[in-house]
Amino acid sequence: MNKLSRYNLVISYENFKLMYNTLCNSLVCYTLSEYEVIKELLGCLALFEKEYPTLFYGLKSAGFIVDEGNDELEMVRSANRRIVFDKEYCHLTVNPTLDCNLTCWYCSTEYAKATHCGRMSDETVSKVKRHISYLIEQQRIKRFHLDWFGGEPLMYFNEVVDPISSFAVNLCMKYDVRFTQHVTSNSTLITEEMAERMRELKFTSFQITLDGNEEHHNKIKFFADKSGTYRNVIYSINTVCEKIPSACVILRINFDKKTLSDIQSIVQDIKSQVRKQVVVDFQKVWQVRWNKKDDVKLKTVKHFFAENGLHSNYWAYSPQRFIKCYADRRGHYVVNYNGEIFKCTARDYGKDKVIGTLNEDGTVTWNEQILSGLLDKAPYENEKCLGCNILPLCMGPCTTHGAEARLANRNPPCMLDHVQYSLDDFVIEEAYKRNLIHSY
Repeated sequence: MNKLSRYNLVISYENFKLMYNTLCNSLVCYTLSEYEVIKELLGCLALFEKEYPTLFYGLKSAGFIVDEGNDELEMVRSANRRIVFDKEYCHLTVNPTLDCNLTCWYCSTEYAKATHCGRMSDETVSKVKRHISYLIEQQRIKRFHLDWFGGEPLMYFNEVVDPISSFAVNLCMKYDVRFTQHVTSNSTLITEEMAERMRELKFTSFQITLDGNEEHHNKIKFFADKSGTYRNVIYSINTVCEKIPSACVILRINFDKKTLSDIQSIVQDIKSQVRKQVVVDFQKVWQVRWNKKDDVKLKTVKHFFAENGLHSNYWAYSPQRFIKCYADRRGHYVVNYNGEIFKCTARDYGKDKVIGTLNEDGTVTWNEQILSGLLDKAPYENEKCLGCNILPLCMGPCTTHGAEARLANRNPPCMLDHVQYSLDDFVIEEAYKRNLIHSY
């Protein structure tokens, strides 16, 4: 016996119907007349299987039809817990400093009232190295992702980033541990020499921010002498891609109501031969109010970028990832410049958020009370999320938001209440990327 998947969606687009499965990330496109036939067949699966077995088993292999005894929700739960509690993987974020060479008005670190005390000390650098040794030699992890954040982490590239990275690269090679490395940076300090050193240190990805076209960006990101940084950022994007051909640059565009106007001009500044290495990530500045009329701007810009070789993702939809955020993993945590450990970089660095302390021998003394509050219950374990057919695409709130909602005895926030790019537009864009439709 068979049944329809609980995670099927049908989206209308011009003279087509797009069938999308949020669990399997499968997508098919039918004309309106074809879909009417398919819809009738899906209403009687036994007859469908008998009369049109090739089409039936094609849709079944794609996940639109499943065995009667298939519990798809348990599949989602299993995939999520396997990723969250994967003991062979560690994602270690390190803040060399919370200081920065720029003063962007929307800085999350400033809003969190973080304490700025210069760079990570040599003593703490040594502790981080010993912790990496502990992870690889004692815990026997198989995959290690080193992630640099701040502040502006590259302010202390020579003092903090390079020595820890070099140590990690050599140790991972010795023990055959898969190593990847990322940095989130305003990129104004990247030079050709630094990019070449990053290639030697096996940097695999970068997150670099632009705040619109040159004029708009320079009003937000500028040096102490008020000179703009747009040209520095463009230079860094092109240089990193050319010096490290295997690297991916996540071009984060923080947008407000003005940013998306005339932003198309940045495409010509990114060299055509490196655009395949760039993925655009649109993120609304969280302090800015938004309305549905503004959503059209984002859709238009995403379309223009795609037509010019710059594809983009959108944070709300993550097919087959099965977690909301990388910080949902038990194996992800942040070592701050002072050795205190936090779960997330999107929260303040207050003493009440400390989940652990880095010890001299490289071990960590964990605050199990805070960790258990975050991880004992999956954030999507609530009536609304469990009954939603886009759960595998969304995975509910992040661990922190889920825990806060439980503590306050209120419903967790729903992603769809806070998106600027609709689910329909996401599916239509996916159809375009897969060459199922020729425009969108």
